Amino acid sequence: MSSPGPLFIVGTGPMIGSHIPRLFATHTFTHIALFARSESTLSASRDFISAAAPSAKIHTYTADVIDTPGLTSALQTAVKEVGSPEVVVYNAARVSYGNFGEYSEADIVEDFKIPNLGLYTTAKVLLPGLQALAKEKPESHPSLFVTSSPIIYQPFAPVFSLSMAKAAQANLVKLLIEQTKDEVHVALVTIGGPVSEQEPVNNPKHIATKFWELWEQKKGSRDVELLVQ
Repeated sequence: MSSPGPLFIVGTGPMIGSHIPRLFATHTFTHIALFARSESTLSASRDFISAAAPSAKIHTYTADVIDTPGLTSALQTAVKEVGSPEVVVYNAARVSYGNFGEYSEADIVEDFKIPNLGLYTTAKVLLPGLQALAKEKPESHPSLFVTSSPIIYQPFAPVFSLSMAKAAQANLVKLLIEQTKDEVHVALVTIGGPVSEQEPVNNPKHIATKFWELWEQKKGSRDVELLVQ
């Protein structure tokens, strides 16, 4: 069995954004592309993955998801250098605490752009390649997975701005599912609470296994949302 195509992680970080590629790299994925705003974040994640999978090729790209030209360029460069991905994980978000009236309008716009504009740009650049892969290699599992939260169903007042932004993102994902359902596995991974190494369920190592579980699902029995529990 040949190795899957590359894994792209848009929104690399020290928690979920590092544990997902680490797990995939130890399970047959040989090429990983990481995207984050800072070189230090990318370097730490690369070292973390390489410690578990020294033979994996880890490629890093600095990009801010709300900088549309910059993100587009980084994604296109990665496709040229690493290859078109088989799996894309969108993991970018900002948690800013505040109730109604405590945010500036600029803060609300910023919180909206990160999960929505960034995902839109990512999908616009990478979905055509995922769709092409589905046609060229029927045995492949082209996938776009997005981290989410129960606030898409039940808004939480102390994260007023994020509640609005993630609800909008969930609708964007539903539209992508409808558009690509016969070709690409698009799904939400809904994490019901804060993530930390100490959490019995919401720890990054366990959460990463849910992404792998989604990727292994066969066509015809694919979930469009998976709850971490």
